[in-house]
Amino acid sequence: MKNKQSGQALIEFVIILPVIILLIFSFIDLGRIVLENNRLENLTTVVIDKYKETNDYEETKKYINSLENNINLDISISDNLLTISLSKDIDLVTPGLNNILDNPYIVKSERVVNYE
Repeated sequence: MKNKQSGQALIEFVIILPVIILLIFSFIDLGRIVLENNRLENLTTVVIDKYKETNDYEETKKYINSLENNINLDISISDNLLTISLSKDIDLVTPGLNNILDNPYIVKSERVVNYE
């Protein structure tokens, strides 16, 4: 009787294991997205300061790329408002999560400040 119960436990474990693995990888991907969003928000402040100092898009872009690679920078000015937009692609590792989120997932941070 004991042998049947351990076999049943093994079968139940094998059935639930893929679900557990999917959940773990999903949490890792979502954590990477939140972390990258936080990093871009912090980097936005640096970009604003650098652009106000230099007033040069190319120099600001080079400076940002020296800090971190693969960041897309967009700067626009209208009506004394400076709009800084940073984005980065995150490749998802969880199979099936790309059906819910786009793969690569684009993390974007945008800030609008007065520009005089």
